[in-house]
Amino acid sequence: MSAILGGIPELSLHRGPMGGPASPLPLSPPKVTETPTYDDGLLDLNFYMPIPEVLESERVKLIPFVPAVFANQYLTAVSDYPHLYDYHVYGPFHSSDPAEFYLWFEERMRTDPAVLPFAIIDKTKPAPETHPDQGGQLAGVLTYLRTEPQNLATEIGHLVIFPPFQRTHVTTNAVGLLLIHALEVPEKGGWGMRRVQWTAAPNNKPSIKAAERMGFKWEGILRNVRPMPGEREDLRKYKGQPRGLKPSARPAVLDRKGDPLPGVPSWDTAFLSLCWDDYDRSEVERLMTRTN
Repeated sequence: MSAILGGIPELSLHRGPMGGPASPLPLSPPKVTETPTYDDGLLDLNFYMPIPEVLESERVKLIPFVPAVFANQYLTAVSDYPHLYDYHVYGPFHSSDPAEFYLWFEERMRTDPAVLPFAIIDKTKPAPETHPDQGGQLAGVLTYLRTEPQNLATEIGHLVIFPPFQRTHVTTNAVGLLLIHALEVPEKGGWGMRRVQWTAAPNNKPSIKAAERMGFKWEGILRNVRPMPGEREDLRKYKGQPRGLKPSARPAVLDRKGDPLPGVPSWDTAFLSLCWDDYDRSEVERLMTRTN
């Protein structure tokens, strides 16, 4: 069951990232010059769609990620595992520098109305001493992003599962809850999206397998999808990618005269999707109840 905050949004005819921009877009989001603190616990989530207060199954609960509530837990959990960000263009974050995380969250998450992050709570792991009102332990984060209400489309991503919760029921239940809420029609409590997509680095086999296990269909690899930091250049030299596709033959470092981002290569991206006509709620729920 889920509770909804807000009303039905007015749909804009402006085309978004998947539909192509109607006008030139900035190369990066606006810079935040002052570190937010979120001390009052309140947060304008600034999202296009009605926001669920909670989404939950028997074993997992999803709550919109409010930094004042979850940031300290999150930073403590990820500080010893920088490899969690191997396939992300941000991070790693550390509890010793919460300001870095707050700035990233403000620039990349809160100010983008196409993005809605969730804290993943494992209800099978109570935390009565440290977080008695939470209903379980924080197991990671998962996000709706690139949401386009005018195109009835969204993406599930920014997935970070803490190592103690990997290879358990957590990922399947968290992804399943977001799929159900996105694809169910409004009269059944959902948003009525027609397309939910999943993207991954072409050599990130665990991510691709996780998506396919949940019913996402392979669509292919798009080249030069987005710029990436120089320290992630290794991800363009991928090998052993699915479907026998050949590695990119382009240079790892972009060399084009007059390029707006000189020396910054672009990331090839694998795309998968689960659309309304492939979606079977009973199958998603079956996967969520599996014990192995």
